[in-house]
Amino acid sequence: MNYNLNSGWGQSIASVLPSAIPGKVFFVGDSGTTNREMLKEIFANDPDGESRFHATIDAAINSCTANAGDIILVAAGHAETLSDATSLNLDIAGITIIGLGAGNDRPTITLDTAITATIPVSAANISVKNIIFTANFADIVSVFTLTTANNFTIDGCYFKATAADMDFTYIVDTNTTTSDADGLTIVNSKWIDVDLVCESMVKMDGDNYDIVIKNNFVQLGVNNNTAALMAIITGKSVFNAQITDNRVFRLNTDTATGAILVTTDQSDNSGVVARNFAQHADTAAELLITASSGFGTFENYASGVAGASGYLLPAADA
Repeated sequence: MNYNLNSGWGQSIASVLPSAIPGKVFFVGDSGTTNREMLKEIFANDPDGESRFHATIDAAINSCTANAGDIILVAAGHAETLSDATSLNLDIAGITIIGLGAGNDRPTITLDTAITATIPVSAANISVKNIIFTANFADIVSVFTLTTANNFTIDGCYFKATAADMDFTYIVDTNTTTSDADGLTIVNSKWIDVDLVCESMVKMDGDNYDIVIKNNFVQLGVNNNTAALMAIITGKSVFNAQITDNRVFRLNTDTATGAILVTTDQSDNSGVVARNFAQHADTAAELLITASSGFGTFENYASGVAGASGYLLPAADA
């Protein structure tokens, strides 16, 4: 299907779409005149264009075809509230969900009411881009809960609290089955929350491969011996990892057993941890990664002293 992206509203979204769109494009937003006009322009040559408009992201997902390259555009300013683990299911493989707008005008998804409120991901090759996720309840376990979800990607999203004592414990929580979360990718995103309960961006519950955590900013409240980027649970490992170019600000005073960036108790992990910056407050152990992890480390800098410039950590190989 050829979409009209050359004038008016079409031009305003052309930059967020791939040069070739193999599948269908769906739109999520209110039914106001402005959105309808945009829809008409984009789908000018599509007799089914009106059927591509949906009030919720989940409704749009249910209209997609698996592995057809379908794209869901979410209107700037669109807001949804999720109070359970069933209202929004990422369960159609191969779809891309893109939020329109910039800054606070991006779409916002709020999780509230229960610590179990979450977005299940149970299909492969799904991407979520340019959306704000807010916690409006204390100690919500995770924004996304992955089961069979290879190559799940989060790109350019912002995770934050709505008020004090509102928080996500993790951004992504996987399951225990080997390779169910292979290819997990979190890039260009931000997580800011001062709550002391926040733990790690990723809780890795199984052995998984090809994990990418790159170019993110994470600023969290003190939670000693808790790694900000990834916590790999006891007995599990991550292989072919790329954990690079992240900036972490977390004033933990003790990192001896939990490290600053990544926690693991296995020595057979593989991949590279490189060019990360970390501000912390531990002047004793100062571990970026728990000892004997198997990861290669290159050009990471950290400081446990306020106002001091970071130094190479771990030390360079002599």
